[in-house]
Amino acid sequence: MFFLPLVWIGYFAITSSERTDAVQQARSHGNSVAELFEENTERIFERVDQSLLVVRALYAQDPLTFSLKFWSEKTRIATGDVVQFALIGSDGYMTDTTVGYSGPPLYLGDREHFIQTMSQADDRLYVAKPVLGRASNKWTIQLARKLFDLARNPVGVVVGSISVDVVGRFYDTAKLGAGGTLVLRNANQVVLAARGINQDAVLGQRAPNRVEGELRGGFYAQYWNENHPNRDDRLVTARRSRLFPLIFTVGISEREIYSRADTRQKVYLGGALLLTFIILTATMFHWRRRQALDRAQRELREFASKFEDALRNLPQGLSMFDGSDRLIAFNQQWLELYGLVPEEIRIGMDFRKVFAKQTAVLDVEAYLVDLKNRLAKSEQTSNTVQFPDGRVVYISYGRREGGGWVATHEDITERKASEDRIERLAHYDSLTGLANRNLFKERIDEALATSGSSGAPFAVLLLDLDKFKSVNDVLGHQCGDALLKQVAGRIKAQIRDADTAARIGGDEFAVIVAPGRGAMQDGAASLAARLVQAIAEPYQIDDHPIVIGCSIGIAVAPEHGSRVDEILRNADLALYKSKNAGRNCFHTYSVELKAEADQRNVLEIELREAIWREEIEVFYQPVTELGTGRVKSVEALARWHHGTRGFISPAEFIAVAEAGGLIVELGNQVLTKACRDAMTMPDDVKVAVNLSALQFASTNLVDTVTFALAQSGLPQTRLELEITESVFLADTQENLKTLQRLKALGVSIALDDFGVGYSSLSYLTAFPFDKVKIDKSFIDRIDRRETVAVLKSIVQLAETLKLSIVAEGVETSEQLRQLHSLGIPLGQGYYFSKPVPLAGLSWQAPATRRRRRAAA
Repeated sequence: MFFLPLVWIGYFAITSSERTDAVQQARSHGNSVAELFEENTERIFERVDQSLLVVRALYAQDPLTFSLKFWSEKTRIATGDVVQFALIGSDGYMTDTTVGYSGPPLYLGDREHFIQTMSQADDRLYVAKPVLGRASNKWTIQLARKLFDLARNPVGVVVGSISVDVVGRFYDTAKLGAGGTLVLRNANQVVLAARGINQDAVLGQRAPNRVEGELRGGFYAQYWNENHPNRDDRLVTARRSRLFPLIFTVGISEREIYSRADTRQKVYLGGALLLTFIILTATMFHWRRRQALDRAQRELREFASKFEDALRNLPQGLSMFDGSDRLIAFNQQWLELYGLVPEEIRIGMDFRKVFAKQTAVLDVEAYLVDLKNRLAKSEQTSNTVQFPDGRVVYISYGRREGGGWVATHEDITERKASEDRIERLAHYDSLTGLANRNLFKERIDEALATSGSSGAPFAVLLLDLDKFKSVNDVLGHQCGDALLKQVAGRIKAQIRDADTAARIGGDEFAVIVAPGRGAMQDGAASLAARLVQAIAEPYQIDDHPIVIGCSIGIAVAPEHGSRVDEILRNADLALYKSKNAGRNCFHTYSVELKAEADQRNVLEIELREAIWREEIEVFYQPVTELGTGRVKSVEALARWHHGTRGFISPAEFIAVAEAGGLIVELGNQVLTKACRDAMTMPDDVKVAVNLSALQFASTNLVDTVTFALAQSGLPQTRLELEITESVFLADTQENLKTLQRLKALGVSIALDDFGVGYSSLSYLTAFPFDKVKIDKSFIDRIDRRETVAVLKSIVQLAETLKLSIVAEGVETSEQLRQLHSLGIPLGQGYYFSKPVPLAGLSWQAPATRRRRRAAA
């Protein structure tokens, strides 16, 4: 075996050396061929360039009588690889050629060699891409120089054409092998001639290659051209001519480079395999001989120690009894597990004496009889024994062929505790300790099964906390979690042991009310009332006084459903009713609630179709300057004229749009129409559009506003966006960023319903609003002294912050007089105008309108 690695080390060393030598030889050969390729081509180009200079000099002496064919034959310049010489006048027409062309005048002014040579600022040789000669009808490489008269004024171009086959003849002598390539390029990386590849496909093309990057302005590079589909990798040698704008590349395929090395490698591999076979065969015979000698001794030793090692290394305790119930084998783990004293236990003891002093099994005789009966029926059985100290032992019994049994004993106390913990995590909420959604549904299933057999009803209460999200947003999630724990404690304090309380969502709780003595519906309603009252009582968390509410929906089974999903859906409908009824209350499911839900669903479908067909109209309510009666702006309001139900209240269909996820599309449609309509209004009138908090959360609002302005042509300064404090409650930081981006567009931002939110003042410091709109509830109570005091404070605050103020809901002249006396400059309400279509807007002051009506 010592020689086996030496054989393969030698094999890999030799083959690696062979391949390294092959690459070195290929590099040297490629360099030599590229150098000869360069020298050979440069000689041809130099001879042609000298001929161009001679022709140009002869032409300058006598342009009128100069004959290119005459001088070509006299000086023998058009020989060998030169196809022809030609003169092109400054007008682009060929004036003379060595091939004796006699057809109509040829226009060559569109050829690259003519255009580029004439555009050169200096006098140098230009090498153009190959062309199919119109006179020679051959593929040629064009070498061109400017043609001058005796005054050194350019009068055209002299062109020498070289056959692209010049590369082919050199390729035949280069001996590059299969897959070898020769490519000649000009300074622009355009292929002039090629062999070893499809010349027709690349001739005259600037094909993607690495030559330019590898040379990097130098004159020599050698690299591997790898990872090309349908061809071998190549070792490429590239050279840049120092005399002409030419690049030469020579490619030798990897297969050609390694052909000899691969052949020798196969020979070396055969030898290595043969030696390996000989060595392994000899080793196998030696190993089998040693194995035969050692087997007998090993089997004797293993047989003696096998059983002892098994007993000692088992993680479980092990005991073995014969058919007469006598102990025949055991290990130390078994003794420790049962607290048996080693000195008192010996082989041959009866099962009853062994376990006479243990405390886990009180009746050992009955246990033994049961064990034998089970082993008589099955070869395997098991049992679990729990000790007074809490330890749990799992015992697995196996029947022995000769009678008796063998048993393994495992302490599963920790595993049992872990299983109990996992079971609790799977069924109980980790924060509140209440049942989770999974256990809650299981308990409903159990209650349904019990109710089906006994006929006893039970109730399900769904609880949703009111104002909990604002607590989370203002005080943080830590306070929110503490609040949820206290709510859970209050719920548990109000229910019976037979009832089940659960947390089924973030701030959603539920209670299963078990059957009792009284009427279930009355009992559930009484419990709901107590829960509403208990949860509404103030909380004290981290020195913060907190007040929240609770909305509850009740469903009684089986009256309100015989399936889990049906019961929960009906309880949720009742909960929805409680939320719409003002929250902090409870409602019990009824058929009318389902009808209302169905009606909402129908209304949502019809609203979706109305939005899709753009049937939502936009009405406008003016905002009037109190001192002059001039209309300063109009507020855009969505109105829906249903085909059969007539006008539907915005309070109804806006709520449906928000609940059904249609508010974003509806809001965008109103914004687009309002911007378009505003272009027909006076230039000094702004249009105000209300934004929902959901528009901030669901769309790229800034892009939508930008698009609406651009589409309509409305200046940004004439658009005003109205928001409520719900925008801040949703996601303060992100929505503030969106408002700042909208402000940067140049639009105005107004805070609507100012004064009704508990933190409206804080929003004025968080964002630089342009306008605040005082809520209608203040205007309705303007005859009260305290309301006037609040309005004075708002006016003073607005003046300090340089905010414009609008009073909403102005309906009487007395309200108008008091607002004017308080210094509030703008008003909006039925006193001035109800929301009207665009055609119904009037830009006259209200007093003017009233005088005209009186005169009429």
